[in-house]
Amino acid sequence: MKETKPTTLQVIADSIQVSRSTVSRVLNAQWKEHGISASTADKITTLAKDLRYIKNEAARSLKSKKTFTIGVIVRDITNPFYSQFVKFVENALYTNGYTIIICNTGYDLDKEKVLINVLLSRRVDGIILSPIQKSMENISIIQDRNVPLAVFDCMIDDFEADYILVNNEAGTKEAVNYLISQGHKKIAYIGGNFDCSNNRLRYAGYRKSLSKASLSIPEHYVKHGSYTFKHGYEAAKVLLRLNDVPTAFFAASNRIMLGACRGIVDCRLQIPDDVSIVGFDDFETASMLLPNPLTVIRQPLQEMALNAVDLLLSRIDKTNNIPYVTSMLKTEFVIRNSTRNVN
Repeated sequence: MKETKPTTLQVIADSIQVSRSTVSRVLNAQWKEHGISASTADKITTLAKDLRYIKNEAARSLKSKKTFTIGVIVRDITNPFYSQFVKFVENALYTNGYTIIICNTGYDLDKEKVLINVLLSRRVDGIILSPIQKSMENISIIQDRNVPLAVFDCMIDDFEADYILVNNEAGTKEAVNYLISQGHKKIAYIGGNFDCSNNRLRYAGYRKSLSKASLSIPEHYVKHGSYTFKHGYEAAKVLLRLNDVPTAFFAASNRIMLGACRGIVDCRLQIPDDVSIVGFDDFETASMLLPNPLTVIRQPLQEMALNAVDLLLSRIDKTNNIPYVTSMLKTEFVIRNSTRNVN
């Protein structure tokens, strides 16, 4: 079979009898500002499509000194929080002419380091990262290479960077205050790893709300662990075997909340008749669980993604010379039907 040579800008230019630069400007959507007629632009785009023209990204990168590729590193791509965030990031970057490389660390610090080095070896123009709490050394690799970085979801203690975060403490206080207003005095906390700044801030919000209401916090009502279904399930079952059973649970993540719900059901109890529950992070099925859709703290995922993209691109294009920026976004408390008024 005879090998077909790839279609080039020059081939298209010769076929229509225009300059190579005219073809380039049309195919890069710059024909209007260069005074190229609509009819000429239409001829060029039609021929390029007919000849199956594919942009030479290598040549584009050499000219611009950019790869138009962004690395996105998350901790658990199977978690709806991260998968939805990545979807919004990909859409925003695509409209700006960028593609993404998605990496999943699985909360593994060594893997995170390997993935960062892989992205740097691919000469990505920037990285959007949800870090593991002890990631300071890994993130330093990115900054040492002067690669623009936007950190989202979690702040690393004593480490300066561009951050896109939500107000974890305020969001938790709103949810716990709601439980207190419903008459709950025995509220348990099922959280993630205490090394994680998000978990510490959510726990702080929980403690401050109970303290303000002059409610005690028995030590056995607090169950730190991991952001997993298993931890939520096991913690719920332990709490429900106590002599002074809590009347309400606060779950620090969507996975923990789902596990706790399963634990409640397996103890042959009902939500919210026997136990009320609220959790951090909204997810699609939270509103679909029947007969009791879950009350949650919703993070503004699309706004977080757009903030991360805008901030990163401003660093790449060198249009933002402001020292490190922290974008702190508000959460939304979504009341559904997983709590009961016990007043």
